[in-house]
Amino acid sequence: MQCLFKSDYGSVDPSFDPFAGGGRLIKGFEAHVHALSQAQNRGQLEAMKRKLERGETVQWCDQGYGWTYAPHITEFFYAILFVLILPWLALRILPRLGRRFPARRAPGAPVHWENPS
Repeated sequence: MQCLFKSDYGSVDPSFDPFAGGGRLIKGFEAHVHALSQAQNRGQLEAMKRKLERGETVQWCDQGYGWTYAPHITEFFYAILFVLILPWLALRILPRLGRRFPARRAPGAPVHWENPS
């Protein structure tokens, strides 16, 4: 799983405090206090701790959009960018730049005139 869904871990508990009991709930995760302080209930806190134990970053997704964070989807979007969009832009912009900035001749180089006939 790439990201977590808040709705998977229960509703918001207004009385939940991850720092309660002198920080007993976050013991061993002191380096990630800021991330763990965002937990809204115990289920979310435990899920965040599992992700951090595996060395992963905690990322929350909106319900239904988790698939957009999958690595193969991201690679697909990069492929579209590099194979379709950037070449198309290059074909549209480079000819315009060539007309705007004509090739310049070196100083002292002979001038080649075209014969109009």
